[in-house]
Amino acid sequence: MAPLRLLTYNAKDGTFSVVYPANLGGRVQYHIASYTWQDGDEEEKDEDDDDEDDDGGSEGGIEGVDTGIEGVTWKLELSQKKLDGIKQFVRTSEVTYLWVDSLCINQDDSGEVNVEMSKMHDYYTNAVKCHILLDMAEAWDPHGIVRDLRFVNHILEHMGGATLAEAGKLNHDLTARLREWAGSDDWRFGMDKQTVQAAGFEVGVFNCYATSIERVQSVFNHRYFGRLWTFQEMLLGKWITMWVINGEHVSSLGELDAWMNLAWDAQDRAVKLHDWVDESREIKSAAVNAILGLIKEDVLGLTALQTQVRGIQSARVDIMSGGPSWWVENHRGIRNVFSAISLRARKSKKEEDLFKGLLGVFNGLFTVAEMKRDLEGTDIEALSFAFFKQLSIKTKRAWTRLVTSSRERGEWDWIPVLAKTETPKKKKKRMGDQLLTTDCFAGVVDLGLLKPDGGLAKATARTGIVGTPRQIMTLTPIPVTKAEAGAGGFRFSFQGCNLGKKVNAGRFRHSEAIGVHGSLETVRRDETGRTLVKCATLLGKILDPVGDLVEYRRRLLGRLEPWWWVTDRNAKPPNWIDRCVSGTPWANPELRAHNWSMNVHMADVWGCGSRLQNKRTARLSCELRVNCGCVITGPYSLMMEAVATVQGGVLGSMSAGVDGDGRITLRDGVGLAQVGDVGKAFRLVAFQGDNNAHKKHASKCLSTKKNKPVEAVLEWPRGRMLVREDFSHGMTDMARDYGFVETGAGNLLICRDHLLDKYRVVGVCIDGPAAIASKKKEHEVTVR
Repeated sequence: MAPLRLLTYNAKDGTFSVVYPANLGGRVQYHIASYTWQDGDEEEKDEDDDDEDDDGGSEGGIEGVDTGIEGVTWKLELSQKKLDGIKQFVRTSEVTYLWVDSLCINQDDSGEVNVEMSKMHDYYTNAVKCHILLDMAEAWDPHGIVRDLRFVNHILEHMGGATLAEAGKLNHDLTARLREWAGSDDWRFGMDKQTVQAAGFEVGVFNCYATSIERVQSVFNHRYFGRLWTFQEMLLGKWITMWVINGEHVSSLGELDAWMNLAWDAQDRAVKLHDWVDESREIKSAAVNAILGLIKEDVLGLTALQTQVRGIQSARVDIMSGGPSWWVENHRGIRNVFSAISLRARKSKKEEDLFKGLLGVFNGLFTVAEMKRDLEGTDIEALSFAFFKQLSIKTKRAWTRLVTSSRERGEWDWIPVLAKTETPKKKKKRMGDQLLTTDCFAGVVDLGLLKPDGGLAKATARTGIVGTPRQIMTLTPIPVTKAEAGAGGFRFSFQGCNLGKKVNAGRFRHSEAIGVHGSLETVRRDETGRTLVKCATLLGKILDPVGDLVEYRRRLLGRLEPWWWVTDRNAKPPNWIDRCVSGTPWANPELRAHNWSMNVHMADVWGCGSRLQNKRTARLSCELRVNCGCVITGPYSLMMEAVATVQGGVLGSMSAGVDGDGRITLRDGVGLAQVGDVGKAFRLVAFQGDNNAHKKHASKCLSTKKNKPVEAVLEWPRGRMLVREDFSHGMTDMARDYGFVETGAGNLLICRDHLLDKYRVVGVCIDGPAAIASKKKEHEVTVR
């Protein structure tokens, strides 16, 4: 199927026009373009200003009469620079007909836009070739990077335990190439050349490695790879080639598949280089430890990139081999698409575009009439309901999300609630609207078979959970103040419940008052690592009291992956989580957290690698209130990771599971907080154990002599679940039956009020199945 219009260029008179293939006769061979609607300068602005939007365009488009393209009569939401770049590509390429959405769809005709949107799968899969157009300063040859990474691999294999070329007995050609890299003025490794050389390493290896890694990362860090519509185009396009457009210069960047493969190679070389450096020294100097730390950061970033690439590659295989309706029966493929698209927070110009932007992937999910009826407007809850209901009907599976509740609709209650907020426009930057991204697809799960009559789901569950849900703490996302946002960094506050009370000093019934550290302490660069470990320790003492505290903070800070500035590389050694507190009481702490207070601003933390951290969640903090009275406030990413990382928890055990064919399934807490959840509390409840354990332990922290260890509480809460603030369980609910459904991405808490009732989704499990006692084994249940 040829598109309605195509862009063409007449080289004889230098004019552009859009033509109608129906008037050309015969089958028209055409190419297709994929790009972001904003140019590089606007992209920079967009990253800092949430009032600007993504591919849907920026404010101040240009009128069609100014485009110089015959047949384009509508207003374009493109800058002149972007339009000029597209024209330059057509001039310099051998493409006769090119489909460019902004130039070939009348953007002023909503009816035409809907019709054309429904044909995205056909347009992209029938094109001869797909061309990704990028605004970049420089184009690199991917095959050259392949050769450089092979060179690094070759050197590492042939040098064995040697770290200098002379000791490794390399041949003349390899030695000459190493010297060329070593002598280059363009040094790219994150430590100065003299220090690497003084540590006894062949600097050419490090420069070649760092240059290759930096180029791979710079391509995938381009704004194109973080957009909603371009994600779909990457999945649908055939023979995808990338181009760099810089002014009048158009340069080939090679095939997308080549860069995808480079993501794998880059991660492999980072791991091998790390091992090579590590194994070359029995006793490691400060410089060697710093080198290992830099490479470890590369490993973490490239592993995350590899996960993204894995999801995209697997989705492309499913789509290309499965045909237009690939998704109807490929349920693991559907989970992979949702996991892949939510790995990065991709935003859209309009609420409806979050769902319309996937209709090419899920080809045939909505007809044009259904799109007009169900996928128009700004009611994000209605849009989400329509999308997941239609997906469930067409696949005969019940698709929901790992969220803390369903909605009482009378039917189809298990379809996820995407809460909305009525935030005034002026406050949108600081409120829940900032979460309106493809995070809404995080934690999409297959609940079970669909029973279309009444919208019921048939799920496999374990029911008869022993005990009743009793609240032990609340977790509330709150917006940071404008002043806090401007100051940047991480703020963390811990106020123990025993502050101001008196603790047993152990001398003739003498007691001492517990002081309060209320004033804000600013922590600067080199002390940041130790402070982060202290924060993680306090969180572990409250959230995971029966687990291994040292392992908990390793998991938590490893998942958080904080980034901060240091003045000396010794301030962040490779094993900084342990090393920064080694030799202090915090190494294996027996501290009484309930007696503690802490109020710090880690000013030099500039970001973190957690998937829970993005531009929107950076403007949120979370307040954790324990029923003993302890109050903890910290960055959204830190606090949600802290909840997800508890020992045996199903959310914190791994971030991305992979099946035998490379499809990914995310397991984390991204989807737990949504649009409209800001300012609303989650309740952490427990079915078993003593829900007053924190209070009892706090009391022992006062009564036990200061020089004596505090006696352990016998029964800490277990079988922990996260539910919404409007959840309750009172005396009239004693007949209620609870259970949970294992979904792969996490476990959903379900309940019913009596034997004749249907189950409903009421929350998400924090603890794994081993920590949840139940009376019945797995069996089928009906969920409304």
